[in-house]
Amino acid sequence: MFIQSKFFKNSTLVLLGLQASQAWAQQEKPASLLDEVVVTTSKYPQKQSQTGKVVTIISPEIIQKSSGKTIGELLNQQVGLTVIGSQNNLGTNQDIYLRGAGSGYTLILLNGTPIYDPSSSSNAFDINLIPLDQVERIEILKGGQSTLYGSDAIAGVINIITHKQQTQPIKANIAVAGGSYDTYKGNVGLSGHANKTNYSVQYGYLTSKGFSAAKEPTGVTGYDRDGINQHNFNAFVEQQLTQKLTLKLNGAFNRYKTDLDAGAFKDEKDYTFTSKNVLWGGGLVYELGKGKLTVNYNQNTTERKYLDDSVHVEKDAFNKFSDGFYKGNAQLLEAYANFGLNNHVELLVGAENRWQNTDQTYLSISAYGPYESPAINSSTAKIKLFSGYSSLTFKNLGIFGAELGGRYNNHSIYGDNFTYNINPYILVANQLKVFGTYSSSFKAPSLYQLFSPYGTPDLKPEVGKTIEFGSQFFTSDHRGNVRVVYFDRKVKDVIAYISINQDPWGRYVNFNEQKDHGLEVDGQYSIGKATLIANYTYVDGKVLARMTSGKDTTYANLFRRPKHSFNASLSYQILKSWSAQASVRSVSKAASGPYDDAAVTLGSYTTVDVYQEYRFNNSLKVFLDIKNITNKEYYDIPGYNTRRRNFMIGASYQF
Repeated sequence: MFIQSKFFKNSTLVLLGLQASQAWAQQEKPASLLDEVVVTTSKYPQKQSQTGKVVTIISPEIIQKSSGKTIGELLNQQVGLTVIGSQNNLGTNQDIYLRGAGSGYTLILLNGTPIYDPSSSSNAFDINLIPLDQVERIEILKGGQSTLYGSDAIAGVINIITHKQQTQPIKANIAVAGGSYDTYKGNVGLSGHANKTNYSVQYGYLTSKGFSAAKEPTGVTGYDRDGINQHNFNAFVEQQLTQKLTLKLNGAFNRYKTDLDAGAFKDEKDYTFTSKNVLWGGGLVYELGKGKLTVNYNQNTTERKYLDDSVHVEKDAFNKFSDGFYKGNAQLLEAYANFGLNNHVELLVGAENRWQNTDQTYLSISAYGPYESPAINSSTAKIKLFSGYSSLTFKNLGIFGAELGGRYNNHSIYGDNFTYNINPYILVANQLKVFGTYSSSFKAPSLYQLFSPYGTPDLKPEVGKTIEFGSQFFTSDHRGNVRVVYFDRKVKDVIAYISINQDPWGRYVNFNEQKDHGLEVDGQYSIGKATLIANYTYVDGKVLARMTSGKDTTYANLFRRPKHSFNASLSYQILKSWSAQASVRSVSKAASGPYDDAAVTLGSYTTVDVYQEYRFNNSLKVFLDIKNITNKEYYDIPGYNTRRRNFMIGASYQF
């Protein structure tokens, strides 16, 4: 395996220096992962010792010690994940690549509910809309997960959990922070438990003047700063109606406006992007003795607006003015129940309906005159997807356990398809887990791929098949563990855009076959006041492009995604109230995309972050987060700047 020698040189010097000054970090001592309860693996609470699925938990303790980060930055440090844009200017589009899979192949959940943007070409949800300050916990479930979660879960799912359960009648929280690039943020909230009611209300605000998103070419100066302004509000109420019946209601409003540049190496003074998301819904949970029946309804509306005003027109700019509006609406109605048939078998059955529609308009004015793209209207650009699914979980069978599941889908455009998963494992003496998975998954065509001027109504779903196997070893005292996983994923009928020789000069077709494989190694160990957490990811892939004439073409296509990446954090509890953490990220070279500016090579790089916090008591803490402490200059997107040395300093108080 290749890991850069430069990484070892830089990280060793930094960590030795930190050791001399005892400025190492400490996350709270991790509990045994086998005893940790997860929800995402099976839609109901389940210990990790009772599943063979590959899941990574970002705990509340880790999130609390990531006060200066965004969700994208935190995900970018996890095994198997690369989030392109997370190190760029705030508001930069974030492309999530899980195990090398393209953007849109990882399903985002918010409190267990699928969220996506039906107006985008890939359905991918904009994670910029969710502030980390309002997140309690994140569960990352890898592999084909369409059996439980349906479309878009080809690489896996990421469940972002914001609901915070409290035991006190009322608890208030306030957090403020400021730092580099004139960045300031704050969050206030109320939560609590009174009688039979749990509730949480949170509001967050962020503003930053930022820096130029586009890199200035050699000899060029005067690029302006590209800032952001963001508001986030979410609320949750849980009311126990009877001894067995509970009502849940939730709502969220998220909006930000950011400045954009014209492109790689190209400045723009009055180009803005506004993104807005409104999510609301509710559900009922009924206790069934040895199980639960859950019924949920949620509606998710996203709006994106791109406006390039005509007050300032850059030299050599093609458009003098442009205005694009994209609105997507998604609804989900689901019902599922889990039953403990006996001490060894758990049954899950469920059904759901998803509805999507979109409205889109685009107008531009150039030297050739005005151009208006044919509008896409929600009255015609809409689909419905019905699914029924079930799974059986076998547990407490000596050292053996397994999960078997299947899902039937009926799409209003392409018709029927079916997915399945087989997931056996063995657990020996609570120290060695050996597991494997064979699963199928799918991604339905997006509304844009079906109904845009380039759309094709007879598109088939993309179908993935994933094989993964591995093992996880735990020390006898469960203070440490290491996991090794190999995966191989094939996706057939990949939807691609091709050029044609007549108007509209291009269209979407089921054209390619994608093959990816890789290796993940991650682990952690605690001794005394110190904790070491580290992970390594190798991923490689190629696409087989099936040509209409001549020979098929195979080529590597994991653009912007490094083959090798390494993350490590070493932590130490310096005093009872004072802790600190040093983190290192090292990645290998990555290939630029076919539409990227070739003037910049995506070279290998290593960055080092240092975080410290001091707790005056259980209510008040202050923190200092210094990122890219060596001031490394690097690029994840050709022609666009990443953050150099920067910091955030802040405080939080709960009462």
